[in-house]
Amino acid sequence: MYNPGLVKSGQMVRDLSPQSMLAQVRSHIANVLGLLSGIFAIFCLLVLPMPWNTRIPLYLTVAIWTGLRPRVALYLLPIAVPWGSLDTLDVSGLNLTSSDILVGLFAASWLAGLVLRSSAAKTHPLPGPLDRTTLKESMPTYLIFALLLLLFAMLVSMVGTFSMQASLKEIIKWLEFLAVVLLGTQYLRSRRQIWTLVTILFLAAISQACYGYAQYFLNLGPQAFVRDASLRVYGTFGQPNPFAGYMNMTLTIATALMLLGKDWATRILAGATALLLGIAEYLSQSRGGEIAITIAILFIVTLGIPRLRPLMATGAIAILGVVAGYLGGIVPERLLMPILRILGLVQLSFTSPNPQDYATAERLAHWIAGINIFLAHPITGVGIGNYPNVYPQYYITIFVNALGHAHNYYINIAAETGVVGLTAFLLFLTAVFVAGSHSYRAVSRKYLQVKVQRAKPKAAMSETEMRRTLHLLKVLTNDRALAIGLLAALLSVFVHNMVDDLYVHSMTNLFALLLILLIRLEGVTSNVASNGGRLDY
Repeated sequence: MYNPGLVKSGQMVRDLSPQSMLAQVRSHIANVLGLLSGIFAIFCLLVLPMPWNTRIPLYLTVAIWTGLRPRVALYLLPIAVPWGSLDTLDVSGLNLTSSDILVGLFAASWLAGLVLRSSAAKTHPLPGPLDRTTLKESMPTYLIFALLLLLFAMLVSMVGTFSMQASLKEIIKWLEFLAVVLLGTQYLRSRRQIWTLVTILFLAAISQACYGYAQYFLNLGPQAFVRDASLRVYGTFGQPNPFAGYMNMTLTIATALMLLGKDWATRILAGATALLLGIAEYLSQSRGGEIAITIAILFIVTLGIPRLRPLMATGAIAILGVVAGYLGGIVPERLLMPILRILGLVQLSFTSPNPQDYATAERLAHWIAGINIFLAHPITGVGIGNYPNVYPQYYITIFVNALGHAHNYYINIAAETGVVGLTAFLLFLTAVFVAGSHSYRAVSRKYLQVKVQRAKPKAAMSETEMRRTLHLLKVLTNDRALAIGLLAALLSVFVHNMVDDLYVHSMTNLFALLLILLIRLEGVTSNVASNGGRLDY
């Protein structure tokens, strides 16, 4: 029994109650786990062979952090998309990258949150896996149905598949897309988190651009990538075209922030990023990438700067007039011939193409083969992911080698999944643009409301209200610029896919990140406008 009178002055009394002892044990758990983790890491580095000596500690660390904070997976995904292809795992013929592993860990952490929620308080969000919104609050229902319909069409196409393994690869890719979209929208809860993810997107793209510069200046690449005596940079993507598509996904966002951002710091940083990425995209010499970024920039200017719309409309009418004049024989052919030659639209040969036209002729040959495959299997196609497997039966002239896809994703999915899959995919694209447009309009409405409030006479507002309005206008101006940039990024993918396939090298996961950023921006902007402009809620 404790007697205070028996305790000497300055002597600490040890509490031996069960609650106190349990608290002391808990206070040392982190230290013990840290020590054991350090010992395990040293063991892996010294004992295990390459690359497992670094791979296991790295993935174990990521697994622990993702389990504790699922949002970590979203922050790491922009880095894993371009760089994950450098480290792949072969699992039963399926090459898994770090991007695939991250999505798997992300989904596992979400499932753990479902178990925890059954015994946790549901009145407010809790740290860890429970720090999320509900799916109903964060994701449009029609977009979920469109995604599920697309996956169902892909599964139906497997009835007549030529290679089950090739089909499974594509199904897994789009299941990952579904997981990132459904779960990612729940874990992006604040404006700070959204802009943190955008910053990581920029840094990852800059690192990839620097790698492209090294390839260009050190001439690190195969002879097949040399065009006009200069190397086409390709980064870690293995081909210049997907590298250009990857650059454009972030370049459009940086361009929108540069042109439409509110403060000079945002514009200068975004401009520097746009310059670095734009040069890297140019060095890829990808015609599809150049067309996509041109259309995306025109979209940004048209939507973001209303006073320039009459000028843009005049330019569009002028271009249509030149085309009509050329078709009508009014405009001399010699004036447009150089442009048509650059685009590869004239004097093509499928039997003996010259070096300048070879890539265009090869692309058109794959389009024709894809259309022929679709006409031969119009309902459910030859099976998702099976275009390269059946291409040898449909190739034309000298182009006997399958390039992995039809160099036009719309033709490619029509050949692989038939009219059922093509219809589902077009519905999916429509749902994406409807969701994106809805988010942009919501952000734009908030922006215009604050802009109107800012235009009120100063005498009608107190100094505090004026400062708050100016701050909100800055926040919402940048949010509006980000929304336009994200819409333009999605548009660049849709345009580039007309001459290529950007759903490769885990870029479907990057596409999913752009989509959830745009969707969640609506809810976050609404909260920023109603809570005094604070970054979080």
